[in-house]
Amino acid sequence: MDKAYQLREGHMLRDEWEFEYTAAKLAEAAKEQRDFRKSRVEVWEAKKIEVVDKIKSSGLSVHEGPAASMASYTNSSRGGAHVLVDTTLQSDLNECVDKIKTHREAATDYDGWYQVLWANPESRLKLTHNDWLYFFGRG
Repeated sequence: MDKAYQLREGHMLRDEWEFEYTAAKLAEAAKEQRDFRKSRVEVWEAKKIEVVDKIKSSGLSVHEGPAASMASYTNSSRGGAHVLVDTTLQSDLNECVDKIKTHREAATDYDGWYQVLWANPESRLKLTHNDWLYFFGRG
């Protein structure tokens, strides 16, 4: 089906839509996303403390290694922190570690976008659907 026919018949070509925004508006959105991700890191760090306390109160110990407390630390090669007895607690702890890592990386990415966009506030940029969701979506 050609585009002219689709347009005549009222079919929307939403996969080809573009939305224009100023870089300043996108910088605001990137900052909001960055701050949201930072807040999610705090939530997951608090949850991790709860899980670790639960593990410790059951007589188990947690080992993450000294690098785990570093902000740039990623533990993809070893699979996260280790608890050897209760698989449910291990799973909960790994989920916390993974969520912290994911949100911390996203906050760093959004901070980079904020810096670039804020440095060029008058630029006009065309966003696709996916671009819009990246900056303004809440998923």
